[in-house]
Amino acid sequence: LREALLRRGSREVIGAVPSCTYAIKELAQVPLEVKHLVEVYAEGMGGGRWRLPEPKKVVYHDPCILARYLGVVEEPRRVLEAIEGVELVEAPLSREWATCCGGGGGFEFVFPQVCLLLAKKRAEELLGTGAEVIVAACPGCLIQLRKGVKALGSSAEVLDMSEILLEAQA
Repeated sequence: LREALLRRGSREVIGAVPSCTYAIKELAQVPLEVKHLVEVYAEGMGGGRWRLPEPKKVVYHDPCILARYLGVVEEPRRVLEAIEGVELVEAPLSREWATCCGGGGGFEFVFPQVCLLLAKKRAEELLGTGAEVIVAACPGCLIQLRKGVKALGSSAEVLDMSEILLEAQA
């Protein structure tokens, strides 16, 4: 991958999956600028052009790799705060201390029952804030949190950061 990116003359890599972004940035040591998609969104926010059709109480789930290994904790919050109609609430365990939802590292394929318990626990924590919408920036977390919300019998939405931005296009 490293050689292919360099051969193509790439200047930047933008990842949508935190673990892949981490692997390219830290493990492959690619001499390019490597960012997660939410960092790119944060750079482009502003100007008041984002608005939800109806106000919603939103909580952000910090994916383990994104928060703990890549240190991306403020950027997602800046994105959400820039959307008119978002009332952002914070979970008691968040940022670098966020509870794992069980979505990382293929753990779900080996221990599905344990992962469902983790997903339910994290969904319960997030919904305990009174939020109607859970937003995450990791495909694995989205899958797990949707399972957790469903297992709790909640009607809360679980959205990717890209989905809430799409909904907020003005």
